[in-house]
Amino acid sequence: MTVIVTLFADLRRFLPTGADGPQRYTLRDGATVADLLAAIGIAPGTELTAAVNGDLARPDTPLADGADVMLLSPMEGGVGGILRLP
Repeated sequence: MTVIVTLFADLRRFLPTGADGPQRYTLRDGATVADLLAAIGIAPGTELTAAVNGDLARPDTPLADGADVMLLSPMEGGVGGILRLP
């Protein structure tokens, strides 16, 4: 399956060299947000907020073909929603 990922703020450092904007990642069927983060190279323990198709997501949130994933760094203020990888 293929998902489309947009990285914001300092997470943009995980973009491939010279790339800009949303990126496509191919994952096995049944992959989760945690699987995607591993494929991108985001280390376990990294604090971030993930949204899948506009809804907050957890590491065990399953992904579907064509999912739109946004990954954001934590910001000052606001309420929870930070994803902490095991």
